[in-house]
Amino acid sequence: MPKKKKLTDNPSGIVPFAKQSGLTSFSSLWSIKHALNTEKVGHTGTLDSFADGLLVVLSGSLTHLVPHVTGFKKTYLAVVCFGTETDTLDPCGIVTKNSCVPDREAVEKACEKFTGALLQVPPVFSAIHVDGQRASDMARNGNAVALEPRQIFVYSNTLLDFKEPTAVDKNAYALIQIECSKGTYIRALARDMAEFLGSCAHLSALRRTQVGPFSLEEAACYSLLPEFTIENGILNDKRFACESNKGDKEKDSAEKLQDIKNHFLVFTPELANRCGLKADSLKKEHEKAYLNGRPLSGKMFSKIDFPEAEAQSDEIAVFYDDMTFAGMIKLADKRLSYGFVVPCKKEVRCRVFSWTQLTEGQFPVEWLSRGTAITVGSFDGIHAGHESLLNCVLSKTGCVPGVVTFRNSVKGFENGFEGDISVLDQRLDLLTAKGIAFVVVIDFSDDFSRIEGSSFLEVLRKNCNMKWLVEGRDFRCGYKGAFDMNAIREFAQEHSFALEQVEDVIVDGLRVSSSRIRDAILKADFASVQKMLLRPFSYDARHLEWKEIQSEWFVAERVSKQILPSDGTYSVVAVLDDGVNGFNVIHTVCSVEKKTVKLQLPSLNTAERVKTINFNH
Repeated sequence: MPKKKKLTDNPSGIVPFAKQSGLTSFSSLWSIKHALNTEKVGHTGTLDSFADGLLVVLSGSLTHLVPHVTGFKKTYLAVVCFGTETDTLDPCGIVTKNSCVPDREAVEKACEKFTGALLQVPPVFSAIHVDGQRASDMARNGNAVALEPRQIFVYSNTLLDFKEPTAVDKNAYALIQIECSKGTYIRALARDMAEFLGSCAHLSALRRTQVGPFSLEEAACYSLLPEFTIENGILNDKRFACESNKGDKEKDSAEKLQDIKNHFLVFTPELANRCGLKADSLKKEHEKAYLNGRPLSGKMFSKIDFPEAEAQSDEIAVFYDDMTFAGMIKLADKRLSYGFVVPCKKEVRCRVFSWTQLTEGQFPVEWLSRGTAITVGSFDGIHAGHESLLNCVLSKTGCVPGVVTFRNSVKGFENGFEGDISVLDQRLDLLTAKGIAFVVVIDFSDDFSRIEGSSFLEVLRKNCNMKWLVEGRDFRCGYKGAFDMNAIREFAQEHSFALEQVEDVIVDGLRVSSSRIRDAILKADFASVQKMLLRPFSYDARHLEWKEIQSEWFVAERVSKQILPSDGTYSVVAVLDDGVNGFNVIHTVCSVEKKTVKLQLPSLNTAERVKTINFNH
């Protein structure tokens, strides 16, 4: 059997999801697990298989918040069938009673009566446990079930529509909207209202439309639900009376999975506030103490204020300084205590994606939720002009900063091309140090070179949720560079992302460019190179295989496309990677020839530890 793919991302967030009628709440989670590539999900309130509507699903570390979200008040639409009662009080049960039916005016009075604080006896066919057994299991086995009444609260109970009985159908139907507290059974509410009216009833259909701050209209897969009307409720009743609905999971379409990803919500301070929680930022200097479970104090946190605060709980959501979720604490009796801690993710290096991975939808769903700020370019030898682009990208608060670059340079792409100023690994190291979160590396193949500029940008907009594109004034993309900044600006306005143009950086009276830097390297003008790169020119030596040719002289063949100065001997700094204590440096000389590099070093072991060769000015 094929090995099951290991799930590693395990994203933490919230998915408002529209469950369809015919599936159990549990089987509906399969679609979300599939879309998010995770097993760690939990929903915040079951919907019976005959019902549809809003499930608020939590994933990753946020599953700890299930009890909190479960406590939200909820809103339902219900089609109540007056005149017929089933043992389950829904269309899945066996008819046990028939009666006369009330008129519209009587149902309106019952709605008014069943509002406010109520005592409700739950249905016997429910998941409530009695003596260690589910009440529904006991009822199906023919055992008598006695459930105690529970306190509930109905905030509003409104009749929206009514259907009188006909010659064909002796039942009456009411479309009712109910806003209620946790633990309210709408089936039992319909039963009690009917009994008050001297009738009997069951639910033909039920739809949950609101859970706390989350609404059904904003949920993934909402478009798959039919209009909720009395007529459709009657059809739902007939369907479940005739079918055995097991709630089996079904194959998910690519569109459905993408819709779930698009509705994934990262847990932010703003969202925490919407959920009735206070929010604090953990100060960087106290991060270690927090993660090690040291006693909490107010000085460890900074309060995050909101213009219109909605928080009502004593629970506080904690966020790291980059606003990723750090866990929950609680304030009680003027003392802070831990709820749970979410360890911070420490990325060793920015994440790298290929163009294929991007087009196949493998971009992290948490980043899709936040949106990205992106700059596109060769980034060959990241120079002062590139630094301006990167700083602008990093300034877009709340967005994930990213770079799209190319693995293979194409001759003629820049005039005077003589080789790369830096190799990809050097670029990735520099981008990581800057704080760039991800890099899309594209193999600049003949096929890719034919892509239209609009198609290229649409992939970034859709598959990375690009909210900002940052470029210089002469940026072009697409086939033969036909898509210039004017075309990009029009495309950005049409497709609702922002384009920011960064001005050129001038050094010694001229615009900084990769071609200028290459020319300076070839001329060994390393002082100008350092001005433009903002660091010494560094030749990557990790790929070189050194051989001793005479005492303290070692030679290696040049195998990469990285540029070097013209043949000659230069003063350099050899930077050594000892893999343990960081880097050591040796000031020495380097001889450059057409096909080889020679270094003067103490030993072969030293040569094999050379990471880069930095050229002095």
